[in-house]
Amino acid sequence: MSTVNISRTLNVVGEYDVVVCGGGPAGIFAAIAAARNKAKVALVEQYGFLGGNATVALVNPISKFKKNNEFVIKGIPWEFVERLTEMGGGIDDYENGNVPVDAEKFKLLAQRMVLEAGVELYLHSFVSDVVFENKAVKNIIISNKGGLSALGCKYVIDCTGDADIANMCGVPMHNRKGDELQPASLCFRLGGVDLSKLSGVHPRGINKRSQMFSIRGEFEKLECEGKETVPNFGGPWFCTVLNDEAGIVGVNITRRFSDATDTKSATETECALREDVFTFSRLLKTYIDGFQNSYLIYTATATGYRESRRIDGNYTLSAEEYIDAFHFEDSVARGAHPIDIHHAFDSRQDVLFTDKAGYIPYRCMIKSGFDNLIVAGRCISVDKRSFGSVRVMGTAMALGQAAGTAAAICNKDGAAVDKISIARLKQRLTEQGAII
Repeated sequence: MSTVNISRTLNVVGEYDVVVCGGGPAGIFAAIAAARNKAKVALVEQYGFLGGNATVALVNPISKFKKNNEFVIKGIPWEFVERLTEMGGGIDDYENGNVPVDAEKFKLLAQRMVLEAGVELYLHSFVSDVVFENKAVKNIIISNKGGLSALGCKYVIDCTGDADIANMCGVPMHNRKGDELQPASLCFRLGGVDLSKLSGVHPRGINKRSQMFSIRGEFEKLECEGKETVPNFGGPWFCTVLNDEAGIVGVNITRRFSDATDTKSATETECALREDVFTFSRLLKTYIDGFQNSYLIYTATATGYRESRRIDGNYTLSAEEYIDAFHFEDSVARGAHPIDIHHAFDSRQDVLFTDKAGYIPYRCMIKSGFDNLIVAGRCISVDKRSFGSVRVMGTAMALGQAAGTAAAICNKDGAAVDKISIARLKQRLTEQGAII
C-alpha cells in the first residue's frame, strides 16, 4: 500500500476546559453537565443536529429510566425528558421507563439545552485526529467546510459511540477477534398504517418483550413456503412517534452484520439495508393486515450500530456484577435495560430480564496513562454480556452526565481523571439529581 506524508500548520480556533466529541445521548449530557459545573465547553458533532441514535438513526423508544416502576436514572437526562414531554415530543409515564420520542422535537430541545448551558457548538464537524503528548490530549483536530482546524483542550470526553478518540490516542481496546458484533439496523418511518389493527406500538410492559411476534411468524411462513425471499430481520419492533392519529409508526426490523469502524463494511451495509427497507415496506403492505395503505415516509439519516469498539479501561464490568446489582464504591450511573444481545447472521435475540438495575463504576470510563480523557456511552469498559444492557440510550445519558461532571471537577482541581475525588464526584452527581 502506498502512503502519503502530510505536514500542516493548523489554526487553533478555540481553547476549552472540556471538549466533548459526539453529540448523541452521551455527548449532549456530558456537555450540559460540564458547562453547568462551570467549565468552558465545546461540543463537536458531525451532523447538523444533535441526538445521535435518537435522531440520526431514529432509534425509538429511549430505554430505560425505571426498573420495576422505580426510577434508576434521573438528573439532567430526566429533566430533558420532562421538558420534551411538555413540548409534546415525549411520553414520560410508561411504567417500564421507556420513553417514546419525536425525533424533531428531540433535536430542538437538545440544541436549546446545550446552548442554554453555554456550550459552544461545532456542528458539521468531524473529529479527524488528535494531538496526544505526555499522556494527555492537547488538541482535537476537526474537519469541516472550512478545512482542518484545531481545538485546544484541558479535558476530552469521547462520546463518539465507537471510542474514536480513545482509539486515536492509543487506548487499548477489548479484543474483538472472532467476536461477533451485534448487527446494525436502518430504522424507518411508515405512514398510512391502521393502528387499530396493530397492537404494541406503545411498549409499556414491565419485563415484557415488545416485538410483534405475529408479524414475525407471517414473515417466517412466507420464507418457509417459498413465497418470498425475506432478508434477515430482527423483532420486528414498531413504536409510536407521537402521531398515532396520522397512522405513522417507527419501524425497527432490518438487520445486517457490519463493522462501524471499517468504512468499506459500513458503506456496503448502508446500501444493503436501504434495499432491505424497501423490501420490508413492500412485504408489510402486501401481506400484513393494517398496512394495506402504508407508505414509506423516510429512512434514518444513518444506520444505527449496536456495537463496535469498547475500551479496556481501569475496570471491566462483568455481567455477573451487573446482574447482581453489585454497588461499587465509585458507581456513577445505573442501567435498567435487559441483557439484550442480537445475533448478526440470523434472527435470534438473547434476552435476560434482570431482577434489579445494575451499577456502573467510574473506572470503566477511564484508563490510567490517558490523564485527561474520559469515555462515555456504549464504548466504556464492559464485558460482552453486560454490554448487552449498558449500550442503550438512557444509560448513555446517565454516563454522559457523570463524565461531564467528572471532567469539570478535574478541571477545577487540575487533576488527572484517575486521581479525581470519587466522594466529590458522587456528591455533585447526587446534588444534580443523579441516582448512583
